Amino acid sequence: MEDHGFLKRHGIVRSAIRADIVFFAIPSMTVLVLGLYFCAKAGLSGFWGIAWHLITHPQELSELPLHRIVGLAFFFLGLAVATIGQITLWKNYSSTVVIREGHQLVIHGLYRFTRNPMYLGVITALIGLPMFASSLSGVLTMSALVPIFLIRIRLEEKLLTEAFQEQYQKYKSTTKRLIPFIF
Repeated sequence: MEDHGFLKRHGIVRSAIRADIVFFAIPSMTVLVLGLYFCAKAGLSGFWGIAWHLITHPQELSELPLHRIVGLAFFFLGLAVATIGQITLWKNYSSTVVIREGHQLVIHGLYRFTRNPMYLGVITALIGLPMFASSLSGVLTMSALVPIFLIRIRLEEKLLTEAFQEQYQKYKSTTKRLIPFIF
């Protein structure tokens, strides 16, 4: 963004907004729309109705095929992880890659186990949808979000390293990037 006055007025001290739009927002929305198309084509309709029916009639869970059960579990587990991650960030949350005045490094809650629980949750939820719909092309398409999210993680980590220097380096050395205890 050329207008640094805009950033300053909004309390933004560091940003990667332009790179975020080009390397994350546009590709991830494209993949998401394509993945949802494949899911809808394969049979995603009725997802919310089935989910609500299982909440009100849990005894009928055994009547669903295994792929639908696993897909629902992935979706709701991922949604919960992403939501808890966002709530934990609270005032530090932003939909774009920015560091604001007064920004604090969050290393508690789910952030003790992974530096990016929200991305882990979103990826898990979005892979659950095509599993529910029994769409291999949907699973493969949604899996393409992983490298896109890794690009965004690099953008965020660059800004966080600049802002928090040694504190962030220490945090990185004790916490995995995306999957707790693994990666």
